[in-house]
Amino acid sequence: MAPRPVRLTDPFIQLGPTASAIDFSCFVAGIHLTAEEDDALATFCDPHGSAYTLLLDGKMSLGADSLEDALNELGGPGTVIDFEFGYTKGTSSATNPHWTGKVRLPAWNIVDAGINEPSDIPLEMDVIGEPVRVPAWVSP
Repeated sequence: MAPRPVRLTDPFIQLGPTASAIDFSCFVAGIHLTAEEDDALATFCDPHGSAYTLLLDGKMSLGADSLEDALNELGGPGTVIDFEFGYTKGTSSATNPHWTGKVRLPAWNIVDAGINEPSDIPLEMDVIGEPVRVPAWVSP
């Protein structure tokens, strides 16, 4: 039987210093950790170059323990923070790898919604360097 495809039903995403990281799972409706080739980042070791982006599809909330509070606690736009992402909240393993790294916080929208709609807050963050997979890939 072939392995099943990954479905994000209970992902783990936290931002901030490891000791005081904030769980963002309840603030977002989508997580995208993507890569694209970027010739401007090419080196002799990586002639194609690549850039990674972490995009969180946030839903704005206000008050205690809200998205607004969490973002303000992390610092303002331009602040470099740690991130960790896993397909589920369980411990990292071969079937639930986690990725870690650093991102730069973007400026975020104050409101982006129509009448009776939630305010969508896309947080598109540049990953600094490459994300690290835990556990690391093992070569056959």
